[in-house]
This record gives sequence, C-alpha cells and structure tokens, in this order.
Amino acid sequence: MKVSNQLLVVLLVLALLSIVTSIILILERLGAPGFLTGLATFDTGVVNVTISATTDINFIEPANVDFGSGTLVSSSVAGVNTSLNTSDPAWGGGANPSTFAEPGPFTVRNDGNTEVNLSVNSSNTAATFIGGTSPGYYFVPSPTGTGRDGCGGDDGNNITAWNSTLTAFSSTAVTICENLTFSDNGDEINISIFIDIPYDATTGLKTDSGFEVHAGLFS
Repeated sequence: MKVSNQLLVVLLVLALLSIVTSIILILERLGAPGFLTGLATFDTGVVNVTISATTDINFIEPANVDFGSGTLVSSSVAGVNTSLNTSDPAWGGGANPSTFAEPGPFTVRNDGNTEVNLSVNSSNTAATFIGGTSPGYYFVPSPTGTGRDGCGGDDGNNITAWNSTLTAFSSTAVTICENLTFSDNGDEINISIFIDIPYDATTGLKTDSGFEVHAGLFS
C-alpha cells in the first residue's frame, strides 16, 4: 500500500506536536523557568524589624517647686507648724499662709514607648531639709486629671497613699505607680509636695536637691 505525501506530512506534524508537548510537561515538572505565557514561577520573601523598648521619663517644666518666702504662723509657740502645699486640680491644695507662693505640683511624663513603674525618694528627710522640732516633708501622687489616667485604674495598682494620705520622704524609694502608660492621653502623673515648718526652724533658704523619681520597666 502506497502512502501519500499528504498523509506523511500529517503524521509528521502530529509527531512533532507530541514531542513538543512532552518536552513542556517534563520541563514544568522539573521546575524549569517558564518560557510560555502562564508558566511564570515565583518565590516568597520575609521582612523583619525589631522595635526596642525605651524607658524615658521627664519632668514637665518648670521642674521645680518654689514656695518663695514668708513668715511663720507662730515663731514662739511649740507644736504650731506652718503648713505649705502645692496646688493640684485633682484635690485642691494651695492657700498657703503669709506671703508664701502657691506653686503647682511636679508633673512626670512617660516619654518612652513602654509602660513603667515609678518610684520616689529623696536623700533628705524633714529633719535634714527643714530642721527644727517635729518638721514635716511629704509627697502625694495624683492623676493629672479627674480620672486615674495611665496608672492602672484603681488604687490596688498604686501606692496606698494615692491622692489622699501623706507619705514622708526618705532615702528608700516608694512606688507611686506600677504601670504608667506611654499613650498621650494618659502618660502623666502629678507629685504634690507638703511641708510642715516648726516654730523653731532656722531662717534662710531651704533646698532639697536630692528629690528623685525613678522609672523601671513594667513586667
């Protein structure tokens, strides 16, 4: 039987198509780079970034409490002290006697990016700072607004003297806030100062440069 030229051409074309198809399938299975539309390959990548915790607290200016000068309520009667305190919108204060000034409290702000524990201490006590018979030198922490701000939400997270009871300064640090947040709507706390000046305290300028606020990472 004689095969026509046309049939041979058809068979040759079919054979070539079969070979090309087989080659494409083999290359695809081997993961070879695609050379036909729709056979493009891809891979994945990973992007990493690490943000470190920053502990940073600062006093909001002015970073000092200055009661100015004035005369004592009594300079001759034992047991009669002249009491001074800072003004604080959270509880009042101020109304100091004589010509003594009525400064605001210290305000501490968390400028870092993590919650911190705050503690207070001083290298001075009432005796070394004011002197005389039965002097007093105290502090009271309080929120900067009417709520608890960034210090937890209840007194259980803070000093028991929060916004109420006077705490005497000493060289031992006392925790006043266990988790002061760093968000802008609650990253501040006030520290009010109270001084009792006895009748027999010596005259002249009294300065405590040992007042310190410490911050530690909240855990």
